[in-house]
Amino acid sequence: MKPRAYNINELRCNSFAKEGLVLDVLRYEQFMAETNGFAFPHRHNYYMIFLATEGSGSQLIDFKSYDIKPGMIFLMQPGIVHAWKESKGLKGYLIFFTPDFFSRRYNDHNLYDFTAFSMPGSPPYVQMVKDELASTTFLFEQLLQEYNRRQDKMMSAARSLVNLILIQCDRVHKGESRNGTNEDIQARLLVKQFELLVHQHYKDKKLVKDYAELLHISPNYLNIIVKLVSGLSAGEVIRQRIMLEAKRMLAHDQCTVAEIGYALNFKDNSYFCRFFKKYEGDSPDRFRKKVLKI
Repeated sequence: MKPRAYNINELRCNSFAKEGLVLDVLRYEQFMAETNGFAFPHRHNYYMIFLATEGSGSQLIDFKSYDIKPGMIFLMQPGIVHAWKESKGLKGYLIFFTPDFFSRRYNDHNLYDFTAFSMPGSPPYVQMVKDELASTTFLFEQLLQEYNRRQDKMMSAARSLVNLILIQCDRVHKGESRNGTNEDIQARLLVKQFELLVHQHYKDKKLVKDYAELLHISPNYLNIIVKLVSGLSAGEVIRQRIMLEAKRMLAHDQCTVAEIGYALNFKDNSYFCRFFKKYEGDSPDRFRKKVLKI
């Protein structure tokens, strides 16, 4: 029998918030069984945490392919375009939640305080070693049991467990980036601040000098530090963020190319098309057609 063709809004990962839910938790195997292993790009309007415990596979996250191995925890935030590619005996846990789920209790700090959600240019995962994986898997299993039992104060317990999972990921992430001299650490912190500012202002601030001014440093110094830490110039980081959003909108939104250019604050459609083709090698229309074939 031919597998059912799903509408993107019907998928459990995209529909839970529309149903008035702020949290959904399930095993990866259950999710794939429900959806016949769908693999087409979909845009997240929620946070997702995926822990792989067995098997292997791959997935697309913002147009980059990532291999999946046991012990990897992928952390994805609203706005990304995602697609599952391969699954070879893959098992694990999936958590979907809205910003509202977290802020109802932890309104004294933002999800962006967690390193994994606050470094747009860094890989969207952490790799747990054996001991870390055992304790983190226990938290995922406890969360799944809490969610399925639906007992009194379930949501309160679930928020605490999600917070603990994010703290575990943050510790691993910070441990990976703590190596080096104090100068190295300070340079990485400056680049993190720069990337956060780009994430917030890429639509209206497209010049290096704009961000240097916000950081109270010279454009030349900003370029040197960003190049040292990331291998990219500050201008390339800005352009990559603009291109990423353009690709996301072309892949998922129903807007015309001209509307996307306007939303990204380009002065006219022809300038946007030239900019896109220069850095992608394809026109926006051709890129959209290729992505929709994935």
